[in-house]
Amino acid sequence: MVYSMYNSSNEIEDGVLLGRTSTPPRIPIYVKQADFLRHCLIVGTTGSGKTSLAMKLANELKRYGASVVLDWYGEYSRVGDYIVDVGVGEPVAIPIEDPLDAVFLLEEVLDLSSPQAYLLAKLLKKPKDLERVIDLIETYEPEARWEVETKASLMRKVSLLLKYGKVFKVVQPSEVDRLVEFSKGRLTVFNLSNLKTLELRRLVALGVLNAVKYLKERGVFKDSVFVVVEEAHNVMAKSKFLQKYLAEVRKLGIGLIVVTQSPAGLDYEIMNNTNIKVVKALKSADDISAISKSMNLDAKVASLINKLGYNEAVVEAPSLIEPILIELT
Repeated sequence: MVYSMYNSSNEIEDGVLLGRTSTPPRIPIYVKQADFLRHCLIVGTTGSGKTSLAMKLANELKRYGASVVLDWYGEYSRVGDYIVDVGVGEPVAIPIEDPLDAVFLLEEVLDLSSPQAYLLAKLLKKPKDLERVIDLIETYEPEARWEVETKASLMRKVSLLLKYGKVFKVVQPSEVDRLVEFSKGRLTVFNLSNLKTLELRRLVALGVLNAVKYLKERGVFKDSVFVVVEEAHNVMAKSKFLQKYLAEVRKLGIGLIVVTQSPAGLDYEIMNNTNIKVVKALKSADDISAISKSMNLDAKVASLINKLGYNEAVVEAPSLIEPILIELT
C-alpha cells in the first residue's frame, strides 16, 4: 500500500499538491515545500508536459520564498512576475570574488583543457579581467612553445562567449544585492533564449546560480529560493560545479528544480542528489535505464515510462513509501 504524508483534504498550508493516485481510492499526493529544498528532478521527452509542471511548481512555491527560472526557450514569460531578457538591455551581474573563480567558471562552461586553464589563470589577475579576456589573450606573448597553440585554441573557445556583445558584467559579491532583485512571492524569469550560443547560456545560468548562493550565504535574502533549471542536460551535463552546488545549497535554503529531456545526459550523482523525482514519458532506452537505476524502479513500473499519458507521471518523494504512478493536477 502507498501512503500520502497528508490527509485527503485539498488544502495544505505547507506544501504542493502534485496529483492523485491513478487508482482508487485516488489519494491526493502532496509534497512539503521543505522537501523541495532538497531538490527536485523532472524528466520527460519533448511535449510530455514537464515544462508545464515546472511552471506550476514555480508559481506555487513562491508562496514560501522567491522562485527563479533559468528559461532556455523563453517559455516562462507569460507566468513571470519579473522578466530579465538576457542579451537585451543591461548586462547580467555575475558575482566573482577571486580570479581563480573566474578561471573555474570558464573551465566548466568551455570545457577547457588543463593547459588552457593554466594559461587563463596566468592572464586573469583580478575578477574584472574576465570582461576583457579576449584582449588579454590577444596581447599575450607566449613564453614557451606549447603556449603558442594553447593561446590559439583558448582564443577560439573564449570567442564563442564574447563575439555577440556584452551580456554579462563581473561584480563583487557585495554588489549583488543591488543588481539582482528577488523577493518573496515573486517569480523572476531569466530569459536566455536571446543568447546565440550554448556556452553563453551556460555562463549566464551558472552566474545566476552563483548570485543566488551569494545572496543566501550573506544573509541578504532571508526566505527560501526555488530555482528552476530548464534544459539541465545542457546547463549541467557532467559538471562538477553543479554536483558541488546541489550538495552545498541545501543548508542555505535553496532548492533546485532540475528539468531535462535527457536524464542519461546528467551525471548520476546529480540525479541522486534530488529528493523528489517526477518522471513523465520517455522514449529513449538509455534515458529510461538511467532514471530507473536512479530510482531503483522495478521492471513493472519501469515498463510504464514509455507509455505515460500527458497528465501521468511516476513519482518518488519522501511522502511515499515507494515510487508510484499518479495523475497530475
